[in-house]
Amino acid sequence: MYSNEIRQLLNDLAWVDDISYYHSLRVGYLMSRFGEVDIGKQFVKQAWVTRNEFVAAGLLHDISKIRWPKEILLSGESLKDIEREMLLKVWGYMIEHPLVSEEIVMDYYKKTGNRFWERIAKGVVSHHENYSGGGYPYRLKGTEIPLLARGLRVFDHYVTDIEVRRHKNKSQDPGAVIKEMRSALGIHFDPYWGEKILDYLETISVLPGNLDEWFDEELKKNF
Repeated sequence: MYSNEIRQLLNDLAWVDDISYYHSLRVGYLMSRFGEVDIGKQFVKQAWVTRNEFVAAGLLHDISKIRWPKEILLSGESLKDIEREMLLKVWGYMIEHPLVSEEIVMDYYKKTGNRFWERIAKGVVSHHENYSGGGYPYRLKGTEIPLLARGLRVFDHYVTDIEVRRHKNKSQDPGAVIKEMRSALGIHFDPYWGEKILDYLETISVLPGNLDEWFDEELKKNF
């Protein structure tokens, strides 16, 4: 029902930036796996979304990057290493990207009236909010943040840290990443669900080598 739209959006992302594309597939993959276990099913139920909406939020959380200029998208520097003018420009796109992702997803809701897209958008727009406040774009706090977004926040952060990115040519050890994230429970991450998700992530040894194949099967089977 939604496979064509999701595939087109991810194809567009792959065209402009394969790093962001594979990041989104990794997040979606881990969320799909989590949604298959009992604790993940409990999360999905409490978040008032379906399993497919949960996974789609992971796949589409950074879809706004299809609208980023190449000078921003393909920058190889970390934020701390670039000149002030460029830093402000990059940071502006960072702050706005959840809002633009929400806008792109909500366009499908406006066209179809299908609340599948609306529920995804509520998670996507808040996936950079911090549990203790101070995140963006709305500086929400605690349970003001939709549960879907609180879960997505954990998966997104974990994948970002274990990946090789343009500004870092070496991935971090997953165990070390999880340990560091545990220290931020109640600050950046939901203290209860963050811990449950991190417990689950400790059981994942490796990600699949062929994420494109997983993505194809996921769309055929579930969307």
